[in-house]
Amino acid sequence: MSSKRTLILGINLLWTIIIFVLCVMPSDDLPNPRFNFPHIDKVVHFGMYFVSSLLMMYPLERYRHFSRAHIWCIAIGFAFLFGGAVELLQARYFGRSGDWYDLLADVLGGTAGCLAYPAVKRLLPSRFRK
Repeated sequence: MSSKRTLILGINLLWTIIIFVLCVMPSDDLPNPRFNFPHIDKVVHFGMYFVSSLLMMYPLERYRHFSRAHIWCIAIGFAFLFGGAVELLQARYFGRSGDWYDLLADVLGGTAGCLAYPAVKRLLPSRFRK
């Protein structure tokens, strides 16, 4: 496996670990943004899975040569399955409430990441677009 592929895999794994850790931390330990923004947790969920799907799409397209439909299914499926598992684990083991709206935000973030990927890819330096 090339060092570039290893780096990309490592970044995806690190991002997944960050999502998991942030979602299972006790709510009292989460940073307080010090401003009142309604449903900020949904925005955070959306953003985490938006980034996750962007990070996932490049290696799937570049190294696996999947069709766009397969890539979308994998990225959105990951948001649904991993997001759902995290919500269930929160409710069962981590003393936090599992929330269906968090899962919806996860899936919408994953979908938005898929939609934004072509534009984001055009913004990347040319060595990453090949």
